[in-house]
Amino acid sequence: MKEHAHDKMKAIQWEGKPFSVSVKNLPIPRPIHSEDAVIRCTTSGICGSELHIFHGRLPTKPPMTLGHEIVGIVHAMGKGVRDLKIGDRVIVSGIIFDDGLEGETHLVGDLGIGSFPGIEQFNGGQAEFVRVPFASDNCLLLPPGTKHELDYVALSDIFPTANWALDASEFQFGDVVVIFGAGPVGLMAAYLALFRGASRVYSVDMVPQRLAKAKEIGAIPIDFTDGDPVAQILKHEPEGVDRSCDCVGNECVNAEGVNVGNTVIVQAINVTRQGGGIGVIGAYLPVDAGGANPDAKQGIFPIPVGTAWLKGQTVKGGMVPLRQYQSILKKLIESGRVKPGFIFDKEVRIEDAQKAYMEFSNHEFIKGYIRHDRKRSAVIENDESEKRGSPQKKRRYLN
Repeated sequence: MKEHAHDKMKAIQWEGKPFSVSVKNLPIPRPIHSEDAVIRCTTSGICGSELHIFHGRLPTKPPMTLGHEIVGIVHAMGKGVRDLKIGDRVIVSGIIFDDGLEGETHLVGDLGIGSFPGIEQFNGGQAEFVRVPFASDNCLLLPPGTKHELDYVALSDIFPTANWALDASEFQFGDVVVIFGAGPVGLMAAYLALFRGASRVYSVDMVPQRLAKAKEIGAIPIDFTDGDPVAQILKHEPEGVDRSCDCVGNECVNAEGVNVGNTVIVQAINVTRQGGGIGVIGAYLPVDAGGANPDAKQGIFPIPVGTAWLKGQTVKGGMVPLRQYQSILKKLIESGRVKPGFIFDKEVRIEDAQKAYMEFSNHEFIKGYIRHDRKRSAVIENDESEKRGSPQKKRRYLN
C-alpha cells in the first residue's frame, strides 16, 4: 500500500492528562482488515462524553484520538466491505458492532470514547480521517451533498440517545416529563418529548444559557440553584411527574456546584410518581478515577431503593442502541419534521481544540462542531486489506 504526498492529518488527541488535549499531525489511517473503511470526516461533533474523558473520569488507554460524532465520505475500504462505495456520504456509528454471518450481533468497541471491559478502544473522528472497523455494519448511508449536515451529526449520537432516554423511562403520549440536565442530550430529550406528545416538560439545570434554550423549545426551565428542584416541580405536579430522564450521570453537581454523584438519580426517584418510570442515560461507570470516595470510584452510590420499590417505579438505562433509532430518526430529519441541528451553537477550528474543550467544560457554549477541510484528500492505492483477513472470519481488533 502506497501513500502519496499529504499523508498526514490533523487529529485531536487525549494523552492522559486531565483538562488537556493536543492537536497532532498523524498518519492518515488505512484499512487494516478487509471489513475496514477509512472515512474522510467532513464534520465532527464535540460531545459531553468527551468531557468525561477531558476531566479524567473515563478509563482510557492514551494516546487516543477523540470523537465519535462523525459525518464524512468513504475514502478507502477493504475488499470485504459491502453496500458502500468510495465517495459515499455516511454517518459513522461511534459504537462498533459486528453483525455475524448467522444473524448474531457482537459489541466490538467504540471510537474515541474509552477503554471498557470486554470491548476495544479505537481512535475516534475528531480528525480529518478515521478508520471504521466492520464498516458495512457501522456506516449509515446518506444522500450526497451537504444538506442536513449538522442534523446528521446529531443523528450520530445525541439525537438517538435522547430518544433512548424517553423510551427507557417508558414514556407515553401525554406524559408529564422532567429532564435532568439541559446539556445537548438533555435539550434533545426535551425537544423529542414535546415532539412525541408530552403534555409538559420540565428542564432542570443551573446554566442560564441552557435554561434559556430549554424555554425557547417549549420546556419549563427549573434552576436548581433557586432551591430543591424536586420541591419546585412538586408545587406544580403534587402527585409527581410521569417520567424522569437522567441526562447527566455521575458528574452531576449540587446547588453549590459540588460533584455528588447520586444527586440526580435520587431527585429522579423522589419527583417521579407512583408507577412512573425513570430513564438513566447519563454515564455511570464501574471505574471513575475522579469519584469523591472509594465507593464512587467504583460507581457505587446510595439511592432510596425503598422509595422506588414502594412507588413501583421502573428504572432502565444504559448505552444507547444507536442503530435501532437512526434510520427512523433520519426519515424524520429528511421530511423536515425535526431539526436537531438547532443544538449546535459553536463552530470550532480543530487547531483551537484545547481552548474549545475548556470553554465547553465551563459551559460557555452548548454544543460545538468541527468542519474539516472539504478539499482535503489523500490517495491510498493498492488496498491490501484482503490479505490481512477474511470477512468470513471472526477476530478481535486492535488499534
